[in-house]
Amino acid sequence: MSLSDPVDDVLETLHTLSNWATDITKDICAQEILNLTAKGSGTHFDVTHITVKQLEDFRVAELAIIMENYAPVTWNLLNSMLSARTQSGRDHDGDVIMETSNSDEEAYWEEVGEGDLEGSLISSLANNTESERTKLQKQRAAKTLLKKITVLSIMMRSTNQRSNTLQSLLGMFLQSTHTPQKVIETLERMGISVSVNAILSGTQSLAAQTHQHLRSLGRSLLAAYAYDNFDVDLKTHEHKIENSTETLKHLTSGLMFPLQHNVSKEDLRCSEVLWKMSPFNTRAELPPKKGWADLLVLHMDTPDDTGLSRRDRFNSWKFLSDLISYGPPYFSQFRDKLREPETIEAIPITRMPIVATSAMDISNSTVTGNIQSIVNLLQQGGIEDPAVVDDPGMPDISEYVVLFHGDLGTGERLQSAQQR
Repeated sequence: MSLSDPVDDVLETLHTLSNWATDITKDICAQEILNLTAKGSGTHFDVTHITVKQLEDFRVAELAIIMENYAPVTWNLLNSMLSARTQSGRDHDGDVIMETSNSDEEAYWEEVGEGDLEGSLISSLANNTESERTKLQKQRAAKTLLKKITVLSIMMRSTNQRSNTLQSLLGMFLQSTHTPQKVIETLERMGISVSVNAILSGTQSLAAQTHQHLRSLGRSLLAAYAYDNFDVDLKTHEHKIENSTETLKHLTSGLMFPLQHNVSKEDLRCSEVLWKMSPFNTRAELPPKKGWADLLVLHMDTPDDTGLSRRDRFNSWKFLSDLISYGPPYFSQFRDKLREPETIEAIPITRMPIVATSAMDISNSTVTGNIQSIVNLLQQGGIEDPAVVDDPGMPDISEYVVLFHGDLGTGERLQSAQQR
């Protein structure tokens, strides 16, 4: 019996125990993935019937919490594997790793910049008010978190095709940034995105929902419209004589948004009153025109006890605000003592939901183009000529005012249309 026999026995025992522990860990991780991909976990996502609310409500931090709760061992294992150099404290040569804010990784990200998707996710996970070192540490942790979510999402989709929350949302993001189809197909094969066909189905679902929302909002008569022109350069790979100089396309974009601040339909039921006061009405009895001086009487400005008018008091507040914000550092100590400016007639701040309409193949640089744009926007809002379309659900807008917004050129052309 040699001295090496006990050592060999110990090494063999350690090898056996290591294999046993590895098998146990693999079984635990496999079961965790099965639990995580079950329907009750909340990770199933049907991209073909995606809704706007799902896109708006998605939070990467919430997905991370679900993964950690259903797969704690796998989650911790990924954390160790993605932080191997930091965990061990030494590199592959055995040298001690000194943690510093000027690491190669941070220099790399500073050079190339963070992309829109990763940058927005990291910004939501890292607190920008912390010190520079703490901020860098949180950014590193946020990047590791995003990598863990990505790796685990690939495992989940490999186990259950319906468990594809991250892939579905990433696919819609790629579609919104006009990512080439070959890139999406490559990412789909890697398990990071859904297929191109699934993305197109999701886009069609969102378009159908937007169409219904536009009709519902337009027929409520409590919507305002806005439109403007934009140009698209339609480049072609086949250069022909007939299309060599006609690559620039003039189109029109539109927006629709609900009227806020408790505006009711009765508030807009004033079409007849406005027509009686319209300069385009030959039978109208027009009141005398008012000038800029009449605006001064809207809010009478009486000086206070110090002799300062409301305008003077605002100018004084603005001077102090700029001095504290942009002046010598000495004045920053008075920031807490600076009150808000005087309120005269404040408009409550509300969140304005805006819905984009379909782009129109119309050039609104002409009077006719503006008329066509308005007719098209009203059609998208579910309002058409009742003499042409027989729809019991379509409201009669003859007594109501519909608000349209545009630039100065739009206003001039619409006035020209009214004079026709």
